[in-house]
Amino acid sequence: MRTVTWEQPERHASVGSTNVEALADPRPGRVVVADHQSAGQGRRGRSWQSPPGAGLAISAVVPAVAPELMGWLPLAAGLAAARALAAGEQPVDAALKWPNDVLAPLVDPSPGQLAVLEARGRRWGKVAGVLAAVAGTGDVVIGTGINVDHAPEQLPVPTATSWRLARGGDPLPQGARGALLDAYLEGLATWHAALAAGDARAVRTAYLEQCLTIGQEVVVHRPDGGTTTGTAAGLDDSGALLVDGPGGRTVHHAGDVEHLRPK
Repeated sequence: MRTVTWEQPERHASVGSTNVEALADPRPGRVVVADHQSAGQGRRGRSWQSPPGAGLAISAVVPAVAPELMGWLPLAAGLAAARALAAGEQPVDAALKWPNDVLAPLVDPSPGQLAVLEARGRRWGKVAGVLAAVAGTGDVVIGTGINVDHAPEQLPVPTATSWRLARGGDPLPQGARGALLDAYLEGLATWHAALAAGDARAVRTAYLEQCLTIGQEVVVHRPDGGTTTGTAAGLDDSGALLVDGPGGRTVHHAGDVEHLRPK
């Protein structure tokens, strides 16, 4: 079993991409952190950018886990980010949307944000996302981008929010970023250790407690360009999403999920 012990984080005011930096020397325990990325990467080849000083990009290198559990690694990172945002001296409620989104409540939503799904009686916006990449060594670089100090006009899309906005809009105090990073890395190491031991039960239980996707009517935009519509019924042993639709149950290991409005 290969667990992870974090090195001292390498901090940058700005880099092209923390994932690219980490992949250049993907030794387990390495952590690359930046307040700004000029060429950040999103899922499915999308670009990801944030105004200077507003975000927090974290790329952490972990040893690979058993092949059948690799799908849990990005979910575990999202869980670690959600738990970190909900802890500490500036806590906010946080939830998860399968597979890689962390959500926070929208406070005083703008007209553009009113189109965001209402889930469980609240309006949520994306506050963080996860992108994992397997290095040539077999180790895994887990990139997590968090909207920390964005003002409304700095958000990348109307359906996003930031830690600052979820707290009511006041700038975050000195030390908040460091505390968030520490809490995130501690959580990620804990969940990775469980997966490295071959046991996904704790990760699965904790993830499902905070996942808004399960039980929702959803549209899954599949990597092949097609869509699947149905009810998100749960996660299988690999972390894949189970969807019950007109044609029966389907299994999705990847894809973009759209939550449909409750009727």
